[in-house]
Amino acid sequence: MTEVATPVRLLDAAEELLATAGAAGTSVRDVLRRAGVANAAAVGYYFGGKDGLVAAVERRVVDGVVADRERALAGLGGHAGVEALVDGWVRPIVALRCAGRGRYAARVFTRIFDQPPDRWEANGAAAVRATAGRYCAALAPLLPHLDGRELTWRWQCVTATTDFYAIGALDFGEPAPGPDDVDAHVRRLVVPGAALLRADPAG
Repeated sequence: MTEVATPVRLLDAAEELLATAGAAGTSVRDVLRRAGVANAAAVGYYFGGKDGLVAAVERRVVDGVVADRERALAGLGGHAGVEALVDGWVRPIVALRCAGRGRYAARVFTRIFDQPPDRWEANGAAAVRATAGRYCAALAPLLPHLDGRELTWRWQCVTATTDFYAIGALDFGEPAPGPDDVDAHVRRLVVPGAALLRADPAG
């Protein structure tokens, strides 16, 4: 096993375990066993211990979603419609869920904003917020009936619905989605999300 492969295997193994057992139910020994790493000191060497490993897993999830959202936004250029922008925002989370990673990923996105703001740069919350600002800036000319505050509020509602989807709270007994369900599930979020954004301001 190469030096490059070892930390990646540890991250992959930790993410799988954290998704099912949470941080409290995941031990360093379990991670090493799942990763196939015999060196008991590997987690400490690469990540400084269990807390550092958990933080690295979380930041990897956040960075991956942020990168996917930024690529989607850049790919739309200056001609994006409301549906396309909602699609670019929700699709990375749907892809995680359909790959079996959604429940843990949604918890990650909940926790990063629960930490003190001085931690946001380190844990990815600042990057998520900055990307949300770019999406709202792209939406603003398409939704002139919404002021900046209302648009931000509605975008947070789209985000919250997406996170609820990711943890399975909207399933109502449906089977867990698989890789072939991405487009259909994205559409199920895009339709109400776009409708919410287009609705007239309340009262």
